[in-house]
Amino acid sequence: MFGSILSDVKQQMRGVWDAQMRIFGGLAFMALAMAAIQYDEIIAPELSRVSDSWSTAATDFSKKLTSFTL
Repeated sequence: MFGSILSDVKQQMRGVWDAQMRIFGGLAFMALAMAAIQYDEIIAPELSRVSDSWSTAATDFSKKLTSFTL
């Protein structure tokens, strides 16, 4: 008798645990998705601008270095 009750309680606890894990997994997915969207909208354009500026400066420097050595 107690074994049956204990088994039912364990099964219900597993169901609750599974539901909590699905909720936490969904919340983690939403947080990562929102962070990815913010990165695409805010950080990536600024990094692109910095990268373009760096590339332009490196190209100018290499042209000056080439003209200096010739």
